Amino acid sequence: MRFVEYGYMKNDKFYSGLGDRSIVILDKRNFIQTSINDANKFNGINRPIYTHCKICEGEAFTRSKPVTGILKLENK
Repeated sequence: MRFVEYGYMKNDKFYSGLGDRSIVILDKRNFIQTSINDANKFNGINRPIYTHCKICEGEAFTRSKPVTGILKLENK
């Protein structure tokens, strides 16, 4: 499973958003760059507008690891 975890930066630390609106499950068959583009596209749709995110992969949410660093999202 691949997903984007939205959040924000404060004092050089990443803070994850809360609840189901801070996660979007992505298609793992796509390239990482496509997942990054999707993270920008889905930001603010049926969820708050976040400033940062990271792309994670794993068998489950609790058993996942980031596959990108912390990414700054494009503001709409």
